[in-house]
Amino acid sequence: MSYDNLTITREGGLAVVTLGRPDARNALNVELISELRRAALELHDDRDISAVILTGDRSSFSAGADRKDARIFAPADRTFLDHWKDTEAGSEVAKAWEALPGMTIAAIEGFAIGGGFTLAMACDFRVMSETAFIQIPEVPLGFNYGWNSIPRMVNLIGPARTKRVVVMGEKVAAATALDWGLVDYLAPEGQALAEARALAARCMAMPQLPVQFTKRAVNALANQAQEASSHADMAQIVLCLEAVKAGQ
Repeated sequence: MSYDNLTITREGGLAVVTLGRPDARNALNVELISELRRAALELHDDRDISAVILTGDRSSFSAGADRKDARIFAPADRTFLDHWKDTEAGSEVAKAWEALPGMTIAAIEGFAIGGGFTLAMACDFRVMSETAFIQIPEVPLGFNYGWNSIPRMVNLIGPARTKRVVVMGEKVAAATALDWGLVDYLAPEGQALAEARALAARCMAMPQLPVQFTKRAVNALANQAQEASSHADMAQIVLCLEAVKAGQ
């Protein structure tokens, strides 16, 4: 399967998926979101793959949803239903990555913004450069943090810190992200991918049947309220974006 906006490198039982829009800080436009979902489905069915790393480049993991993509943010010639479907694609790609049977690791350099960090949360582990940061700017910009992101973040850091990160839109430095549990490992600048490879090797050395059983059980427990708590967040984004356009 060919891709225009990402690459997949297979190294034995490891697959490294690299976002390929460096000139746009790996922002997630409609095409990249679609390709990320296709990549997840392809890797899901590849029985030779035991672990997957998702990464960007040395300057950025992802700047989140692409503000320049009018199909997401300003679809003047599209129906509300079309807009909802394009927006909902982000939720579907996060679910597809979360459903991968093998262990998944996000390797973060530079920054992970908004929907970019949603993809990282959909992975089992997050390795972050010591100089990187996380930021969720959606609420300060006038819309909610969608893609089923809120329950994932609450699972990681609890309700009060989730409100602080999402409502205030504060930058979260790497050391704080580790302390709070937003990320699991820190690496020297430029070494997040190398640290992720080492972690993947440890995961791949384990007996894979119980590894995958355990992952499925933990995710089922952690995500049991996900749909109930965020089933309408895509519709809310469409409504919020319309309110922003109307100056409300």
